[in-house]
Amino acid sequence: MKTKSVTLYYVTAFWAVLTLAIGLYYLFSGTTTTADVKVRAANSATSVEIGSWEPGDAKILNLRGKPVVIWRRDQDEMARALEQFDPTIPLEDWAEAIHSGALERGIEPEVFANVEWFIASPISTAGFGCIVQTKAGDFDGFFDPCAGVHYDMWGRPQKGPTDTKLKTPARTIDPDRQRATVSLFGLPAAR
Repeated sequence: MKTKSVTLYYVTAFWAVLTLAIGLYYLFSGTTTTADVKVRAANSATSVEIGSWEPGDAKILNLRGKPVVIWRRDQDEMARALEQFDPTIPLEDWAEAIHSGALERGIEPEVFANVEWFIASPISTAGFGCIVQTKAGDFDGFFDPCAGVHYDMWGRPQKGPTDTKLKTPARTIDPDRQRATVSLFGLPAAR
C-alpha cells in the first residue's frame, strides 16, 4: 500500500510541475513582442534628403502614409524659437548668439541641429485629426484651423482647447546635414 501512495505522490507532483511550467511558458511568451510589432518597429525609420533645403523652408511630407512636417528654421526663426523656449533671455541676445555663430560653436552639433531642424507630426492634438498649418498662428509656429489651436514654434499649444503638444518623433540628422532619419513608430496616420 505504501508504494501505491508514493507513486501517486510522484505522479501528482509531476503533473503539478508540468502544469506550472506550461503556465509560466504561456505567461512569458504572451508578454514578448510579437513578430508584427517587431517588423513595424524595424521598418518605421525612413530617411529624407534635406541637403537642398533652404533656411526657412517648411514642408509637410507623407512618409509611408504618415504626415510629417520638417521645418528648417532660418536664423531669425531660431532666435524666436529659443526665446519661446527660454523667455528669460531676450530675443536680441539669442539673435546675436545665432548671427555671430557663438551658439553653434558653443553647443553640441546634435543639439544645434535640433534647434535648426524641427520635425513633428502635423496632426492636431485637439482631437479632430486636422493637419496644422505651418508658420502660422499667434506664436509663428503652427495653427489648427479646425479647433483654433495656436502652437508655438516647438509644437506646444499656447491657446486653444488642448494641452497636448504635437508629437515629435525620434530623429537623427547627419553631421553633414544632408539627410534626416525619422522614426515613424507611434506617429498618428492621417484620416
